[in-house]
Amino acid sequence: MVLKMKKLLAIIVLGLFLFPNYLLAFCSEPMMAPSPPSSYSKPYKPDVPFCVNEFNNTHTCDEWTISSYNSDLENYRYQLQNYQRELQDYVEEASSFVEQAIDYANCEIRSLN
Repeated sequence: MVLKMKKLLAIIVLGLFLFPNYLLAFCSEPMMAPSPPSSYSKPYKPDVPFCVNEFNNTHTCDEWTISSYNSDLENYRYQLQNYQRELQDYVEEASSFVEQAIDYANCEIRSLN
């Protein structure tokens, strides 16, 4: 009796090593897809003050106008960096979702065999 139990146990262990995909076939669905980037708000570049002549690279602006415009540009750069990070995060999340979907599809295909 003990010998039969050992043989049965050996067959089960061998089966787990040789056919793990079939014996433990559980396919987990991918997580929810990330929100598309259209839901993010792209920052807008501030308008150049009317007193700046971009063609000649000159201006007739007072100090406050130039300072305000430079501050607006600095805020724009900061917002642009945040927007870029959000898009990069989206790309990484989307890539992860695609990998999970491929793994899930392949697992389902293997379970059909």
